[in-house]
Amino acid sequence: MQHSLSIAQQTSDAIAPWFALPTVTNSKLATVVGGGVAGCQIARALAERGWYVTLLERHSRLATEASGNRAGVLLPKMTAESSWGEAFYCQAFVYALKQLRQLEQAGHVVEWAQCGALQLAHEPREAARQQAIAKRAFPADFVQIVDASTASALAGIPLTTGASYFPQAGWVNPASLCAALVAHDRIEVRTLSDSTTLAGEGITIIASGREADRWAQTAFLPFQPVMGQTSAAAASPASARLKTTLGHEGYLIPSVAGQHIFGATFVRNQRDPVLNAAADAVNTQQLRDYLPDFADSLGAITSSHAAVRMTTPDRYPLVGALPDLEFFQQAYAPLRYGNPRQHYPQAQYQPNVFIAAGFGSRGLTTSGLSAALLAAVLTGEPLPVQATLYQQLHPARFLIRQLKRGQ
Repeated sequence: MQHSLSIAQQTSDAIAPWFALPTVTNSKLATVVGGGVAGCQIARALAERGWYVTLLERHSRLATEASGNRAGVLLPKMTAESSWGEAFYCQAFVYALKQLRQLEQAGHVVEWAQCGALQLAHEPREAARQQAIAKRAFPADFVQIVDASTASALAGIPLTTGASYFPQAGWVNPASLCAALVAHDRIEVRTLSDSTTLAGEGITIIASGREADRWAQTAFLPFQPVMGQTSAAAASPASARLKTTLGHEGYLIPSVAGQHIFGATFVRNQRDPVLNAAADAVNTQQLRDYLPDFADSLGAITSSHAAVRMTTPDRYPLVGALPDLEFFQQAYAPLRYGNPRQHYPQAQYQPNVFIAAGFGSRGLTTSGLSAALLAAVLTGEPLPVQATLYQQLHPARFLIRQLKRGQ
């Protein structure tokens, strides 16, 4: 039997009171803070539902910081056993592909390639995970577990290990995606604009990446900054044979405009992106560790991009209404005693402030579905994901976990 990739909708009956859906607003006016992929996705999702959106970007153009890479990988994240996290990534991946095709059909130009992706079995744990995936009977057009010979044929270059192969995956240029998303009559983009307050007409949605926790309303959220640097090197006739994206400890993208992009470094708790040659050396050595012949065939490094991405302790984004911290701490303090959920009142939230942040390095894959989820929360539409996923992405989840531990 084939593994189902569809996610059934569920009603609010399955939602715990501390994750209750907020009261639907009728304002139809929104300010989105942050002009990266996440912010542009939210602006588009609301505009398509009849909202008027002002998108604020503090730089002179969209897609500048974490969305500023020349190309990023579009790929689901698989786990050895079925999990809610895998369900989220699979559904988000399918959603992203559908959206890209719809944008193209509408006449927008998005620079992307559905070239396929190979995740190499580069170490024993990854090889074991792939063998577990092979036993779960996913559709062949979604993922295949292949040996080194087949992987080499798919990649167009010699490989020494097997891999998981995602035929529908590929790479996307974030800036072109952002430009397509905001090309809508109901979206006003204001560059060189920074929000100093979250008060205003309508609602405000925080999608500002590394700046997401700078307001009093978001200071309690457990964001973790991670700085990463990618490197770009000139393609050679040999390296240009690469046909798919490749993943190992890092990732590698086929030649785009004569350049290969690879990396990235991973530096925790650094909030300020700083380009440095040492990071390029780390990326080059990592590539040489897993693909030595390919690394030797590359030309010189031509450019680099450093950015800070916000992650969360469980590596999934925060999407939804911001909890009223004082109410949560008082109303749900007895959770430490394991009282049944029906003893608790429905959640109360901070007025007119929402968030979609903490996407880490997976925003290209997950931000579209996350924006659709937030739009459903705001408009009262049926949720596009299971109630379980809605709760697992809820901005209050870490607060509730702390309360259950008596913290």
